[in-house]
Amino acid sequence: MALIDLDNTLVDRSAAFGRWAVEFCAEYELPDDALGWLIATDQDGSVPRDWFFGEVKQRFRLAASVDDTWEQYRRRMPDLVSCRREVLASLTLLRDDGWKVAIVTNGQADNQLGKIRRTGLDQHVDAWAVSGELGIRKPRREIFEAATRRCGLDLLSGGWAIGDSPVLDVEGGRAAGLATLWVSRGKDWPTELAPPDRTVRDVVAAVRVLRDEGFEPRDMYRD
Repeated sequence: MALIDLDNTLVDRSAAFGRWAVEFCAEYELPDDALGWLIATDQDGSVPRDWFFGEVKQRFRLAASVDDTWEQYRRRMPDLVSCRREVLASLTLLRDDGWKVAIVTNGQADNQLGKIRRTGLDQHVDAWAVSGELGIRKPRREIFEAATRRCGLDLLSGGWAIGDSPVLDVEGGRAAGLATLWVSRGKDWPTELAPPDRTVRDVVAAVRVLRDEGFEPRDMYRD
């Protein structure tokens, strides 16, 4: 079983946010420094969206409410997100090998489900667990449990948590009893945290690790 993060793991959320920010600056005719400010304040998607759009409204003195601007953002982002063909092909190979695959992601349901469906990921995984649907966020164990149940399994079956966040994906997965695989995206691991079981640069390499582990995952699911 592979429980995989969505943003900046399966899809390039950072690039999509950059495209949204360019459009946003043009739509509102914002000053030249606005694009850099938006990208810096976003912190790679790690800050709460209600806080972020509150800061946006205040800095640029927007007439639209925080909720309206956030909703507009959620409608647009699924159209801007991309998933590489190599990623989809890797997921197909992994499932052909007998693995169950689920997406585990934080975020509002409309935004995250839109990304999953727009990119075709819904056709390449067995299940997903979205915090906005469930009212449970990573790194809590319960969201990993929900994804596992939707694959027809339980956490006792074992498996891997895969993602780019040291806290949400790696520490969360470890606390849920899963092996952990960090998608580094070229970053350094935080020295204050216990390291993951494995580290790779991107999700295609992560799938390669799972496929090269040398065991038949179906054996894990037998009574």
